[in-house]
Amino acid sequence: MIVPKTFVINMIGDMIGELTGKVVGQRIIRRHHTGELKLERTIESNGKILGTDVTFIATIKSWERPQGGMYAGGNGVLMTMKGEKVILHGSGISVAGKGTGLNMRGARYAQTTSPAFSRLNNVALVFELEIMPDGTVHDKWWEWK
Repeated sequence: MIVPKTFVINMIGDMIGELTGKVVGQRIIRRHHTGELKLERTIESNGKILGTDVTFIATIKSWERPQGGMYAGGNGVLMTMKGEKVILHGSGISVAGKGTGLNMRGARYAQTTSPAFSRLNNVALVFELEIMPDGTVHDKWWEWK
């Protein structure tokens, strides 16, 4: 059964924001003596979440999945000009996409004491993240209630 994309997005909930930015650092990490390699990227992006201007900085570690594609997990902090912050932890998998960039889908979970973002403490934040070959980042967020 093929489900239209608009139906899936409506089931998730409201789009709460969109960010754009750049990969600001990356390195290869070898896990102990197993030979497994991980790619670590740090991204910095700006945009609006819940109508508020924010900066998002996150470090993501990704590695190959046995069946193909990539798995990623990471941590980040969302900050406002007023000094409010949201700590985030998330994970996702790569999906087939356009071009040669990395296309990830997954979920993030928030922790904050900020009244402006407190509702994020009780929901999953579903995301679509695209990292293009030139390091450009495009990140869309939905609130899954």
